Amino acid sequence: MSFCYTCWMDLLTHLETFCEVADRGSFTRAAEALGTPQPVVSRRVGALERRLGGRLLVRDPRGVRLTELGRAVLPHAHQMRTRAEHLLEVARTFHDGLAVAVPPGADPRALVAARAAARGLGVAVTFTEASPDARGEALRDGSAHVAVVACPADEAELGGRLGVATAEPRGRRFHLDDLRVSRGDRDRRPPTLHVDLEDDVPWVRDPVRRHAARAGLAPAQVAVGTPRLLAVADVIEHADVLVCTHAEAEHHGLAWQPLAALDPWRGYRLASAPRAAHRPDADLLDAVRPPLARALGLTAGPARPLDVAPAEAG
Repeated sequence: MSFCYTCWMDLLTHLETFCEVADRGSFTRAAEALGTPQPVVSRRVGALERRLGGRLLVRDPRGVRLTELGRAVLPHAHQMRTRAEHLLEVARTFHDGLAVAVPPGADPRALVAARAAARGLGVAVTFTEASPDARGEALRDGSAHVAVVACPADEAELGGRLGVATAEPRGRRFHLDDLRVSRGDRDRRPPTLHVDLEDDVPWVRDPVRRHAARAGLAPAQVAVGTPRLLAVADVIEHADVLVCTHAEAEHHGLAWQPLAALDPWRGYRLASAPRAAHRPDADLLDAVRPPLARALGLTAGPARPLDVAPAEAG
């Protein structure tokens, strides 16, 4: 059934009221917390009960208690209330602060440090996780003021070495020819080299594919853009390997080795929306860049020494 905007707003208001009554165990205390007359609180809960088709709360001498339906609904009501509050916070920050789109999997503690650094300059920052394509789209449609976008290592403001994650350590450096399937093993599933969606860029993807071909891997053994969790599961279950940073391997409890005869790097720059109403100044970007780099398991500054080129030979 479709809802009009007013119906959705009424539903959110009724859910907020229900949460307050359930959490405080009293219509009176909920009314005081909401700054709303008690009869209005009762009407809102009653309207929600009619909408959901059953009683949510029962009054008793000690206050109110949840019915079976109320206990089932309450966690979802809290979740919707939290999401609505977050939506309003994002909107406020977008107008009054800085909206930044970052890759998935960033360390929340380091993002908190980045927000604190921005607050020190009088700017509120909100971070949104998004895929590479979605980050680019967020810049184009104006839903983000700044986005972390991929770039070659010699242009990068944030960066780090890529190696491979494996279920078990395999030595100091990983040789891709270890993934070759011998004639006696043709009936089993060949191990796969996964290239993360964040690394589906020519300066990482193409050298890895060429190196894999020279190592004797079949084209089907290189999978580009595998969802991160699926790739990690395959590393654990099937002895696959995943191209990633050391921090990402450590986060998933995997071993990490640099690649032999190949030195790929992941690089990012902080791109501003071309027509953003709030364009960040250099001081703000300088303040958030180091904690943002830590959040992504990278370093701030050039991704690699500019006089070092990837070694593909061998």
